[in-house]
Amino acid sequence: MVERTRHGGDATGTVSTVRVEGGSAATPWHSHRSLILGRIDSGVRTLQLPAGDVVLDPGDGFVIPPGTPHAWAAAAVGTHRIVALDPKTFRLTAWRPGAIRDAAWGGAFDALHARAEAGEAVTRAGVEDLLTHTARHALPAGERPAVARPLRMARREVSCSLEETLDLAELARRVGLSPFHLHRLYRRTWGLTPAEHRVEARLRHARGLIRAGATVAEAAAATGFADQSHFTRVFRRLMGVPPGVWARQLRTPRRRQA
Repeated sequence: MVERTRHGGDATGTVSTVRVEGGSAATPWHSHRSLILGRIDSGVRTLQLPAGDVVLDPGDGFVIPPGTPHAWAAAAVGTHRIVALDPKTFRLTAWRPGAIRDAAWGGAFDALHARAEAGEAVTRAGVEDLLTHTARHALPAGERPAVARPLRMARREVSCSLEETLDLAELARRVGLSPFHLHRLYRRTWGLTPAEHRVEARLRHARGLIRAGATVAEAAAATGFADQSHFTRVFRRLMGVPPGVWARQLRTPRRRQA
């Protein structure tokens, strides 16, 4: 069965939604800047996390905190939905990644996703209701892993000057580590290599440019991709749809189904 991915969002632009139907290909390890909350409607999905795999059955929810490396195993059939919340817009704490099996949480998720997917403005009360039900998965601040200063510096560097080629040796020199040591520590800490994080940062910036009205070619050129074809391949691999389809979905008004 072919995977069909539909992206949407509420009228205020503060909540993004995704609906994935059909078979799903395996994804590479990656992370998101947003808090990802999702729910399995049909089929069985396997969420791969640094601590181990989580098998999700129909009705199960899941939490993927901002910056958490994760991947999805391939699935023959199934449908799942996602709500993405920007941590800069909502006051979010640290969350424990994994499954949520809670009927009240499921009801709050369904209500918020339906409203946002229809293109309507979500209410802060609706978001707070969902976050309240998610709060049992919060981690105390003391449990947050400490990240060494050189690695924080490296991550900032990776997220800047996106049009430039990433030079691991130069990056290592700037943060005071050897290239081998930086690569090994970076991947162990963040779950991705510096190069993989640079691709994510470029893609994130490109999506912002497209939202603001840039063409796919303009977004590709402004974010350091070799050409539009390269950009399209990377975008589709990580987002599930080509950038042109994603842009049309973003700009097409959605009607609420009766």
